[in-house]
Amino acid sequence: MSFEDEWARLVADAEQRVTRVRLNGTGGGGGGTQGELHLTPALLRDRADKAVNKAAREFRDAHRDTVSKSSEVDGSLKGFACDGAFEDFAGSWDRGAVYVAGQIGEEGLAKALRSAADAFGYVDKEQARSLREARTTYKPGDVI
Repeated sequence: MSFEDEWARLVADAEQRVTRVRLNGTGGGGGGTQGELHLTPALLRDRADKAVNKAAREFRDAHRDTVSKSSEVDGSLKGFACDGAFEDFAGSWDRGAVYVAGQIGEEGLAKALRSAADAFGYVDKEQARSLREARTTYKPGDVI
């Protein structure tokens, strides 16, 4: 088999692998020809920063507003059976808010996105290295 034949087969195999990785759609409701997925480690890190700086901050602000408004109710229900239940609700709310903040913030979503960015960058560099090696390993006329 000649170098050109072998190279053509390797290129065809690589294109077939890329095709298997493509998504079946981009949310448009049709086949896979509507768009491409542009994903980079930088994009993932940017989303992680937004998770910490925007989503987590907005959640904390919403939580603070809820707690401040609901704290006006606490103690105003003396003599009603629901007064003690409201304290239980407030405690449950706080525990839930701490959990959600953790899932959104630095140790939750942001950490997962940064980890994905690191893995994606590593795999991308390894793939590039592998292709460079394949390009320099075989020379025209080599018997494979």
